[in-house]
Amino acid sequence: MNTIKLRYFVEVARYGSFSEAARRLYTAQPNLSKQIAQMEQELGFALFPRSRRSVKLTPAGQFLYDQIKDLPDRLDDVFEQARSLARKGEGTLSIGVLEGQDVNQVLSDRLSQVKAIYPQLQITLERNSYQNLRSGLRSGHYDLIITLSFDVEDEADFHLFTLYEKSPAIAMYKTHPLASKKALTLGDLKDENFVVISRQESPGGYQRLVDSCAAEGFAPKIVREPRSLESLLLCVEMGVGISLLDQNTRLELSPYIVTIPQHAPPMAVVAVISRSDQRPVIQNVVKLLSSQNSAEL
Repeated sequence: MNTIKLRYFVEVARYGSFSEAARRLYTAQPNLSKQIAQMEQELGFALFPRSRRSVKLTPAGQFLYDQIKDLPDRLDDVFEQARSLARKGEGTLSIGVLEGQDVNQVLSDRLSQVKAIYPQLQITLERNSYQNLRSGLRSGHYDLIITLSFDVEDEADFHLFTLYEKSPAIAMYKTHPLASKKALTLGDLKDENFVVISRQESPGGYQRLVDSCAAEGFAPKIVREPRSLESLLLCVEMGVGISLLDQNTRLELSPYIVTIPQHAPPMAVVAVISRSDQRPVIQNVVKLLSSQNSAEL
């Protein structure tokens, strides 16, 4: 018995389908079926009755699933937290950065100051999505994340440090009929198609668009809810719809996109750590990252 077989069993039971479980696990269905068969042999009882119509659990299989359905994910978290503890003793710092954000020069300049003060500190950087950054900070995969404030400001276990702020902007394809208007507001777009990050990926990001449009007296016509910021940016680049974004995305540099700043509460880029992480080095790093004057940017 191993954790791979346990995860395979849980996924088949969860989705009631060998093919769907294989797709989500990125493995071939014959391999999945083989692992389940080996697990049944090791246990000495059947987990799934053999039927071509549907995949259901035997009574014994149902009992086992109810007892261990959260175990594979819990083990992943336990292993990641153990790795985090090991890193903390090795002088390393793992930083997660929101995908699509043009913060490379800012990070480079400020992290160079960190390296000057902590020359032995090994720093690793990784791009990721809103949701993966939040879960990665909780599990200990990241020591620090850099994201937008609206996505984490309601997280009681997180401590936020503002790096800098910029006003939001309307982003649209350059051939859009309204793209030439320099004083465009959200109110001018009440009949247009919008793309917004999915509410599952970033509840705060989704709600910000809805609230901003409501303040202008209309509900946005949302035609696409991408699960990642990169996919959202691609939708704007392909002319699928308009979006309300911060002015730090790579679209600011795109020759195919027009961005029009809005007179609205700014979007803050923040460094985030866990409130339970009291290591002096982490506390000092976030203070260094957030100590610069935003006017210099």
